[in-house]
Amino acid sequence: MRLYLSSAFALLATVSSLLAADLTITSQVTGKGALAKDGSQVQLISPTRMRVNHSGSKNDTLVDYEHEVMYSIDHGKKLVTRMTFKDLQDAMQALEDQAAGMPEMITKMMFGDVSELSVEQLGPDTVLGRPCKKVRITLGKMVQELSVDASLQFPVKDYAKAMGMLNRMPGQMGILFKRIYQETAKFKGVPLRTRVTGLMGADMTTEATAISTAPIPADAWSLPADYEVKDGGKEMRGGLKGKR
Repeated sequence: MRLYLSSAFALLATVSSLLAADLTITSQVTGKGALAKDGSQVQLISPTRMRVNHSGSKNDTLVDYEHEVMYSIDHGKKLVTRMTFKDLQDAMQALEDQAAGMPEMITKMMFGDVSELSVEQLGPDTVLGRPCKKVRITLGKMVQELSVDASLQFPVKDYAKAMGMLNRMPGQMGILFKRIYQETAKFKGVPLRTRVTGLMGADMTTEATAISTAPIPADAWSLPADYEVKDGGKEMRGGLKGKR
């Protein structure tokens, strides 16, 4: 579960429902909290696939939207964990069923009231010398500030829907992430600086240091040939079955 929550934070800055050319964004990630891993990050985004390489965590995430599968690549363990979207959704449904009896007071203490949403326009900003519009989204305990470059577009079609499905979480956490993706999808453009605070002790900033719209080489989507490949869906199903 922690692995997929980390992926959700890593991909949180990427939002759009438009088609565009391939896009590569190199960023610096800094912050604190259980999920924070300082270091450089490279997002490779095409209309059908996305990959996030993070030097700090030594874990990469490859998402193939066309074939509805996600790969988590652990370079330290030389391990690739494969998870289909269906397996992930089935597992999250099971977790939601288990969490159904959790008192509302506890979930609000953890995540806040996720029905409370506010969006503030904070005015102009500049990242990499590019003019941006700064926006703050507050949802429950999560506060997300984005500096959005409207002159750029993300390639992934209906990204909010895809990410909402992929990063489905049980209970209040699931509602929070779904609404965050829906709101950020309304801003046309690419966030070049994103700061996430207030959730599980997180205070993470991702700021672009380089941008390229050149075609992404085919080998960028390759998995390491000498790594072990594990069926994450099977493992998760077995773990959930044991808890029943």
